[in-house]
Amino acid sequence: MVLRGLSSSWPLQAWILSLRFDPDLADFWESSMTLFASFTASEVDIPRIDLHLGAMFCTPRSKALRHAVEIFRKLALAVPLLGVLAGCSAGVPFGPEAEARRAAQERYAKAKALFEERCKTAGVVIRRTVTDVEGIELTKIRQPIPWGGREYFDPMYPEAALAVEYRGNDYINQFLMTESIDWRDPQERGTLNTPDFDAGSKYPLKRGYRFIEYLDPGKGSRFRAQLDSYPPGTNLWGKSPKLIAIASSATQYALDYEDIVNPEDRQLWVAGTVLKVVDKQTGEVIAQLTRYIWDSGFGATSTSRRPWEHAGSRRSQICPSIPGAAQDTSRKFVDAVLIPKQGD
Repeated sequence: MVLRGLSSSWPLQAWILSLRFDPDLADFWESSMTLFASFTASEVDIPRIDLHLGAMFCTPRSKALRHAVEIFRKLALAVPLLGVLAGCSAGVPFGPEAEARRAAQERYAKAKALFEERCKTAGVVIRRTVTDVEGIELTKIRQPIPWGGREYFDPMYPEAALAVEYRGNDYINQFLMTESIDWRDPQERGTLNTPDFDAGSKYPLKRGYRFIEYLDPGKGSRFRAQLDSYPPGTNLWGKSPKLIAIASSATQYALDYEDIVNPEDRQLWVAGTVLKVVDKQTGEVIAQLTRYIWDSGFGATSTSRRPWEHAGSRRSQICPSIPGAAQDTSRKFVDAVLIPKQGD
């Protein structure tokens, strides 16, 4: 499509020439002259001037340029350019801005489709449960992440799918805590408190395990962890559990996890992990949680945003999402399979 007879549009010519004397618009002088040359040609190819229109009139960068845009639109009424400017008037970007937006939209759609596809394989599978379990083994301990640590910003961070989970001592402590269930919403998992916590009959309590076993790879020693060395009512978050060195394991069941690190998925900020409850005597996996999360911001860090932590706190970006579980997802998965012994 071409436009004819623009050389007679002297108001446009005068307006473009005026840009030369406006210091706020000096940066646009060169591209304006190119545009002017197109206007004075006998025939103008619309796609060839779209980039100029987009750069100059759809993304104004100063008050002076915004004013210039309005002048151009008024002057353009005299020539058949309204079709070209319709998108600009409606806020539709042209040129490089349009390409960038289209690329971002395509990436978002691709990532969303990938996340939804991965979610088809996510979920909890419980083959059998065990009651009156006093203790379990943790085959791995999630290590602490420093405040604002690079792990939150790394698309390839192995443990990204549970970046919000308790770590270090608190990763161990969560399995030893007592859970208080809100009687108003018994389907929602409750809050973890000290083992001796007593909220009265209004809040049903679910006791945690009596002890946790784990192998410290740094020391090469096996330990049993308990929380019975602190005075009643002590806030135990961040505290070191009581550790007892043991020669061999006394537990039959273990909680293990394997992180899913697929480079293609991670390019789109999709991460996964698999939690497994294993019968140590037979090697049978008696329950499994497969979980995926997606950071739809693709690692954006504006307003102190920490991508993996942000994604892990949004139910719409997690599958499956366990109601009431966030930092304690592992605890609230395993204790539905290996049911802790209640009472004395």
